[in-house]
Amino acid sequence: MKSWMKELDFPNVVLVDTISYCNLKCSMCSHKDMTRKKGRMSWDLFTKIVDEIAKEDKNTHVWLVFFGEALLLKKTNPSIFDMVKYCKDIGLKNVILNSNGCLLDKESSEKLIDVGLDAIYVGIDGFSEESYNQLRVGGNYKQTVQNVLDLLDVKKEKNSDIDIQVQFVEMPENEGEKDDFIKFWTSHGANVKIRKKLSWAGLIESKTVEEIKVDRHPCYWIMNSMSITDTGKVTTCAADPNARYVAGDVSKQSLKEVWKGDLKRLRDLHREEKWKLLPYPCDKCEDWKVSYKDELVYAKKLNNIIGKAKRAVRGVKVK
Repeated sequence: MKSWMKELDFPNVVLVDTISYCNLKCSMCSHKDMTRKKGRMSWDLFTKIVDEIAKEDKNTHVWLVFFGEALLLKKTNPSIFDMVKYCKDIGLKNVILNSNGCLLDKESSEKLIDVGLDAIYVGIDGFSEESYNQLRVGGNYKQTVQNVLDLLDVKKEKNSDIDIQVQFVEMPENEGEKDDFIKFWTSHGANVKIRKKLSWAGLIESKTVEEIKVDRHPCYWIMNSMSITDTGKVTTCAADPNARYVAGDVSKQSLKEVWKGDLKRLRDLHREEKWKLLPYPCDKCEDWKVSYKDELVYAKKLNNIIGKAKRAVRGVKVK
C-alpha cells in the first residue's frame, strides 16, 4: 500500500471556505454556476475550526479558501489579514491562500507578509493577454501580473520566506504558452504550479481529464484532505464545490468526528476499490486521475523544465 493511502488520524490538508463569493467568472471554473448559497464564514465558526486544527496538528496545511476569492475580505471586519494572523498566533505552520490576484494590491501584499502568510497560489493561466481574457473572465491581465511582481518585490524588501506560486491550468485555450509562462515567472523568482483542468466532479467538460489514461486508483484528495463550506458543511473533497455530498457539519461536530465518520467510509471504499459503492458525485468523478499519480509524473517533467529555465533564462517580456 502506498504511504499516502494509509489511514490518517487527522487530515493533512483542510480547506476553509472563508468566503464563497468570487469577483471573476473563469471559463475553467464552475463557480459561476454554483448552486449552493454563497456566503461568508462567521468568526466563531472560523476560530472553532482553526482552534481544533491547532490542537490536533499544527503542521496541517490550512487553506483559507475553498471556492471563493479570499481577498474580497481584505476590507471587512474581521478581514482576511485578521484570519491569517489568528492562525499564525495559535501556532499553525502552513497557512495558505489561493487567489486570482486581481485584488492583490501592494498594500495587501505587505499585510499578508506582515501577518505571516506561509504561501499564496495565484492563478493566471495565460502568458498572453488574449488567452488570459478568454480564461479569467472579468480580470485585468496587466494589473494582475503587476500585482504579483509587486508581491515578489515586497517579499525581497521584507526578507520574507513566503512561497509565491503562480499557477497555470493546461487547456486548449492556452496551448503553446506553458514554456514562456514558466520562463517568465521563474526568471522573476516565483515558483510555478502547472496542473490539468478539472471537471469539478462532472460539473464542466474537461478533455484534459478525459484524455488521461491511467489505471483506476484511490483519490489522493479523498485520502488526505477535508473541504469545509462557509456554513460548516464538509463536502466529498475540493472538487465538490456545490456540496452535492455532505459528510458532516463542523458547526455541530468536531473536524475529527467527521474525519473518522462519513469521510472514513469514503476513504475505506477507495482503499478497498469498491468504486460502484461510492456516493454521488464521487462515483461519477474522473478528477482522481490528476489528484496524485498524474501529478507526480507531471511534477518530474515540470522540475526539469523549471531547472533548465533557471539556468538559461535571464528574462522574458510579457506579451
